[in-house]
Amino acid sequence: MPDTELKEWITLLKDSLLGLAAVVTIVVGIYGVRAWKRDLVGKEVYAAARSLVKESHLVCRAARTLRQPLLAYDQRQFTDEEITHTTKNERWRLSEAEGYKKKIETFAEELKRFDSAKLDLRVLVGSKIYEGFLPFDRSLRESIERVIAYLDLLQDHSNTYLPDSPEIIEVQRQLYPSDNLDDDLSQSLADSREEGEVLLLSHLHRKSIYG
Repeated sequence: MPDTELKEWITLLKDSLLGLAAVVTIVVGIYGVRAWKRDLVGKEVYAAARSLVKESHLVCRAARTLRQPLLAYDQRQFTDEEITHTTKNERWRLSEAEGYKKKIETFAEELKRFDSAKLDLRVLVGSKIYEGFLPFDRSLRESIERVIAYLDLLQDHSNTYLPDSPEIIEVQRQLYPSDNLDDDLSQSLADSREEGEVLLLSHLHRKSIYG
């Protein structure tokens, strides 16, 4: 083979090898980017799932606190002038109403964080997150509805309700049936929260909610 023709074949071979190397580099680069993206998304999903589990625990605890009787520091302290111009029953109603309104505000802040955590994970993995926590959401809603029912009575000044009025006692029984809040609603809150967490186990790299 003439030297000129040999040189042309060598040049062609070099060009082919360079082209093949470029293609390999592009393929490896694309695969690397995709693997990096998968790894990044996986880390984001894990962090979002972990945050949602934490917020679900906190809002569950907040729902229980919402329904508990007012403690001494929750009750309004009246001035001497206010005491002079109000009856004992009026002060009781004002204190109860204001105390539970503050409880609702505190609960609303925790609920907002829980909803935000759900949305963060929903963006990453889809709407099944919302579906999985629907029973828990219903229990949370019922918790606040019971408090609102109590507030409606306290603020209904067309009726004279006393602390021992049957209507007041019945609504309070719905709020806190026992010191331990071991009623059906409390159990539903705990069970439905766990059901939501079970849905997240694959994203948390766990097989059980117990570890």
